[in-house]
Amino acid sequence: NLVEAVVLLLNKFGWNWIATVGSDDEYGRGAQELFLSIAGNHSICIAFEGLIPTDRADPKAKNQLEDTIKLINKTKVNIIVLFAFSQPAQDLLEHSISMGLSEKVWIGTEAWMLSDLAASIPNIQSIGTVLGFIMKAGTVPGFQKYVADLFTSVQQDKFCQESREFNHLMNSDMLDTHCKQCDHISQHDVSSILSHSQIQPVYVAVYSVAYALHRRP
Repeated sequence: NLVEAVVLLLNKFGWNWIATVGSDDEYGRGAQELFLSIAGNHSICIAFEGLIPTDRADPKAKNQLEDTIKLINKTKVNIIVLFAFSQPAQDLLEHSISMGLSEKVWIGTEAWMLSDLAASIPNIQSIGTVLGFIMKAGTVPGFQKYVADLFTSVQQDKFCQESREFNHLMNSDMLDTHCKQCDHISQHDVSSILSHSQIQPVYVAVYSVAYALHRRP
């Protein structure tokens, strides 16, 4: 869906002469391969496609990044689609700035769009315009109530003892072990995590797998 959305955006603005860059890992390679297969069916010309290193400690990393910027510059494209996690994206953007790459339209995904690493790069505004896609957030039905009920339950000694005894994988001498740190955790301490945007995607993923398993003959 994400890749299709990128293609629709390119078609919407008539951007058909572009460069695409992916991080040299499963995410970057997979997303770029899918993007190339779909873009080809929508009259989008790929002037440059390349992969950038994920390990900045690699002696070849700096040269690879510089070569990528030089090749993009030669194509004279104004649109760059970047499929990468935050660290490789930061490295590419930093080199783009230091090497004086002209302003471009960068199209990214939440893998780096939501990261403070990219946003905090000095002179980041000089790279041009950044357009990005992020997964739609939502509220997991009943999750807040489940957590509230769970905190109420674990404060009762009977619940804790039954929970420890139920875990048959534990050694018998550990059943009475008490976690002192747990006494200092309240629902207020985890309230910020409950609203985190990654909860919804995890819920959807687990629900989808469970639904698929139920549908198996």
